Amino acid sequence: MVLGIKKPSLKISGFTSFLKSNEMIAVASAVLITPVVLATVTALISRVPFLRDNFAIGMLIGSLAIFLIASMVGGIFKPVLLGISAGVLLVGIQSTTFAQGLLNRLGGIAN
Repeated sequence: MVLGIKKPSLKISGFTSFLKSNEMIAVASAVLITPVVLATVTALISRVPFLRDNFAIGMLIGSLAIFLIASMVGGIFKPVLLGISAGVLLVGIQSTTFAQGLLNRLGGIAN
């Protein structure tokens, strides 16, 4: 102990339980599975005339639908679906002109 600060210790069992946590599963599914699901969600949105013209609203509705399904299931599927729902929502928000302008003003990604 130096200056009253404990030395951090990393144990394999703690790390594996961290990797198996619902939060990590949700983040991993948002990063790894959402790009695959986006093609399906986009195809469904393009079939509805109103949503075809309002992509962000369609993504919001798609995200809410996935979130509702996640609230009805349990086990490993719940964090996976929650992560996918969050990923779809972020794509919908990022696609809006307002969000793009805000990101550009803040120094974010410009498309």
